[in-house]
Amino acid sequence: MKRLTVILGVLAAFSAWAQPGTKEESLETFTAKRARENPPEVQLSKPNEITVGRLTYSGIAVQVVKTDSLLQLVNPFAPERYGQAEDNVVRDPISNHVSGLKIFSIQF
Repeated sequence: MKRLTVILGVLAAFSAWAQPGTKEESLETFTAKRARENPPEVQLSKPNEITVGRLTYSGIAVQVVKTDSLLQLVNPFAPERYGQAEDNVVRDPISNHVSGLKIFSIQF
């Protein structure tokens, strides 16, 4: 029993004597720290948007100019790269019902 008490006392003394690690002793690399602090911004380009400086042009007219096949814009089974119809509608903020089509829009 004495031996157990002595071992526990020595372990307690060592744990009190230990010093916490400093920031410089971290195992993270500089690049990993930088990526965590400033994550890269990924901006996905929508098929119905064109961004010029601080202005963003969007709507059906912009999508017609950008597309390579006009028939794919009315095709319900078109691939994802042609966008979704939801991108070109205007919704009523109160009832959330579709209130119109967005022919041409400028955001700044």
